[in-house]
Amino acid sequence: MNKKSGFTLAEVLVTLMIIGVIAAMTIPSLMQSTAQQEYRVAFKKAISMINQAVTLNYALEGRDATDYSAENFIHLMTQRLNVMSMDGSSAMYTADGMWFNAGQQGGGVSASSTCNANDSATPSNVCSVVTVDVNGMKGPNRETTATTRIFDIFTIAVYPQKALPANETMGQIMYQK
Repeated sequence: MNKKSGFTLAEVLVTLMIIGVIAAMTIPSLMQSTAQQEYRVAFKKAISMINQAVTLNYALEGRDATDYSAENFIHLMTQRLNVMSMDGSSAMYTADGMWFNAGQQGGGVSASSTCNANDSATPSNVCSVVTVDVNGMKGPNRETTATTRIFDIFTIAVYPQKALPANETMGQIMYQK
C-alpha cells in the first residue's frame, strides 16, 4: 500500500487563519509607526527649508530674520522657497506639498516685537512663528502636542539667524529616533 505524506486541508486552513490574525493585529500599528516617522522626517525637512531660506537671504541681501516682522516673514519665505501657491497673505504651499503659515504666535510661543540680531535663540527673541502642515491638505490635519502620538502640524520658532522647534515637545520629536 502506498502512503502519501502531506498536510491536510484543515491544517493548511488553520495555519492561514493564524497568520491572518497576526497580520490583522500588527499591520495597523506598523502603518501608524510608519506615518509618524514620515511626519517626523518631514518636520526636520521643514526646519531645514526655513533655515536655508534665512541663510540664503542673509548671504544674498545681508538681511536676517530681524529685518522681517512676524507679519511679513512670509515674504522672505516666498522669495527663497519654491512656492506653488499662496493661501491668503500669510500662508503658502511649496512644491513638495507643505503648507506654511507665518504668524505671530503658535505652539505656545509668540514673536517678539523687538527681535534683536545680537541676542541668541531665547524665548524672548523669537522673530516669527511658523506653523507647518507637512503633508498639506491630506489628513489628519491635527497639531502635534505630545511625543507619543505625532500628527502632521508642527510649530517652528524663527530666531535672527536660524529656525528651531518652537517648544520642548517639538524639540523632542525632532531629535528622537
